[in-house]
Amino acid sequence: MAACICSSFNNDMVMDILARLPVKTLLRFKSVSKPLLSLITNPKFISSHLHQSTRNSSLVFHFSHNEFPVAMLCYTEPTTLHAVHIPSSMKDYSFKPRIHIKGSCGGLLYMELFFGCCVFHYGLWNPATRQFKKIEEPQQCINLLSEGFCHSSKINDYKLVRTGYFLYPATRRTRYDRRRVDSVVRALVFSWKTDSWRTVEDGALLGGSFSDPVTVKGDLYWKVSGERNYLANEELVLAFDSSNDVFRRIELPGLINQSNPSYTTTSITEFKGSLGLFVFLEYGSNSGFDFWVLNESRTGGNIRCCWTRFLTVGTLSKIGRPISAWRCKIILKNLMGENSFFLYDPISREIIDVPILSNDVYDYVETLASVDGTK
Repeated sequence: MAACICSSFNNDMVMDILARLPVKTLLRFKSVSKPLLSLITNPKFISSHLHQSTRNSSLVFHFSHNEFPVAMLCYTEPTTLHAVHIPSSMKDYSFKPRIHIKGSCGGLLYMELFFGCCVFHYGLWNPATRQFKKIEEPQQCINLLSEGFCHSSKINDYKLVRTGYFLYPATRRTRYDRRRVDSVVRALVFSWKTDSWRTVEDGALLGGSFSDPVTVKGDLYWKVSGERNYLANEELVLAFDSSNDVFRRIELPGLINQSNPSYTTTSITEFKGSLGLFVFLEYGSNSGFDFWVLNESRTGGNIRCCWTRFLTVGTLSKIGRPISAWRCKIILKNLMGENSFFLYDPISREIIDVPILSNDVYDYVETLASVDGTK
């Protein structure tokens, strides 16, 4: 029957219809017929489905739970919450791990599992398919400065990036001395495709204090604040091109780097396929903020960057600090509550409470992609 249905329609039409379905439904279809199984496991279809999913992203929160250290909730609309269960493959240990979500991109979550006594495991989890895979640590030890997880649709690869100073001896199989630290910042890059790590050396890499990473169109961005001899106490953005494993630096809007006392705090976020920047206007907790958007244009091998002030938000009825943007709304952390959040719609000026207590929030979409890569 399924084969007859597929043969009655153009393949592109069938792919377009199926690409709009949730992962749970598609997984059931895999056992219906060989043509459907072949279609649903096709890399082109998986990419098409992920593209459709990005239009209906969710917010993922995690928080402490009595029976297990982490429970998760997906938030799609103001009245829609549903639980996401931790896979059993994470529980098959004598000790229940503490779990920390460190990144979400392209439907996969990058997670840290802590079992006590300095025993850490890192892994990739697909909540939609319930697959989990442990990531083997690189042999090279590193004094970590920053970390980020991203997905490049151009080359169909997920990457984990760590920057910092290498420690010597180089391998984890021998004891190393943290006092023997290299003076050059390097990067370790893990590829989901090849299931391997590689070292990247780039003159754009630098030391300093790094913000949490932000992913925009598959590339990673960090805001870096100067320390010691770096940046002369200024701030900039470090970007990582996930397709070519190349880093570059981006200056912040000129007014921010002129030691203007009105601009005290900045944070970056993704906004409609561009990098956004929140700028707090005053020292007060609820004095409003500016929102800037980065416009990037490519001419040959050169990239021209220009910041534009997109929005100014005045005093809100609730005290909060903007942390990211989602579905054209701004997510703010409630400074008067215990690890709670609320959404602000800059068009309607409506404030929407998110009924979840959590330390972190991540943008999440469903995907059929396997945690085992393409091998």
